Amino acid sequence: MELVWEESSGAVAPEFRYGKQFRLVAEQKKVLLTRKVSRAGKQILNETKEISPKLYESWMQKLSQLGIQSIPFESPPTETITGVSYNFVSFQLSSTKSKFYYRLEERKEPNWKQKNSIINIIERMKP
Repeated sequence: MELVWEESSGAVAPEFRYGKQFRLVAEQKKVLLTRKVSRAGKQILNETKEISPKLYESWMQKLSQLGIQSIPFESPPTETITGVSYNFVSFQLSSTKSKFYYRLEERKEPNWKQKNSIINIIERMKP
């Protein structure tokens, strides 16, 4: 299983820029969570930690209840908009693959409840 979330602020004043990358990988004998966060051009978090099976199962149960495995696998957006970043969530479990791209303003739309809930679960993942 591999779960990846990447989000960045896009083109804003340097002091407000941020980037986040979380990667959860379940291997045969261990589960690893890598979290990287930067703000204002400085890396404030860069860690990889082993996750307990119980915590991993809890996260996977929540993500499964939200239907992460049923979200279609999207191709990268072809439209380029100056100053706009495309963020994404990618999920793979065996042959099941899901991926969605988004712009930050899309997260404010009412029909984004499912995807926002998925992103919120990932963002709260801590070892």
